[in-house]
Amino acid sequence: MQEIWYVFKDDKLLLCRSSEPRLLTSCDVGALSGLLINKGTVVIGDRDKGKVINEFWGEMAHNAAVPGNMITMGLREVGSAFGEEVFYKAARAFQLMKWYGHHLFCMSCGGRLKPSPFDNGKICPFCGAIFYPPVTPAIIVAVEREGKILLARNANFPPGRYSVIAGFVEPGESFEDAVRREVKEEVSVEVKNIRYFGSQPWPFPHTIMVGFTAQWASGEIKPDGREILDARWFAPDELPDIPSGISISRKLIDHFRQYNI
Repeated sequence: MQEIWYVFKDDKLLLCRSSEPRLLTSCDVGALSGLLINKGTVVIGDRDKGKVINEFWGEMAHNAAVPGNMITMGLREVGSAFGEEVFYKAARAFQLMKWYGHHLFCMSCGGRLKPSPFDNGKICPFCGAIFYPPVTPAIIVAVEREGKILLARNANFPPGRYSVIAGFVEPGESFEDAVRREVKEEVSVEVKNIRYFGSQPWPFPHTIMVGFTAQWASGEIKPDGREILDARWFAPDELPDIPSGISISRKLIDHFRQYNI
């Protein structure tokens, strides 16, 4: 079984240069000998003795030169170029790389952590504390009103870009409560009929996006002026510039368009 390597340099994935760029294999990684400052396995769940591990991650030093037969590609572009399956695997590798590289010491006693032999956790050999890669839940919701969808322009978006409302879940808050709060905070609208749509891991930096649809209940749009600069109701045939690729935001918008044209 061929080994696949997800090697990153400055948060971008290394690929073999060719007419159609491809993922690195164990043969390619030999050329990176001495350039990797960290590496590990890409595994979900327990490391059972019988489990075959054939996917790995690696991190190149910041000042290391990319070999001439390789190129780098941002994770968002990886999704567009290779599809969802490769994107999710590369995203998982990226999150594990960040976890192992940044979480070095115990938050309880300050001792240096060691990788767990059983899973993706880290164990403190001094006090026995166990730590796991962080996963931060966030909601994302498509709100509809009379055949139109609520799209907003975030302050961090490129000029002209609009998308659905999203935000992080607060401690002690349900997903549905987070939907209500985020929509109210960002655009002053109340929603009802909140329904689960789907979820998506999103490695920027370690988020799980939980998607919903909802119906307008009351209120008129009033952007908060801080995170949201503009928000409007759009008919399916008058959508502005929206996210592309495989993001769940695009899937929510496409779902709205499919059932309203």
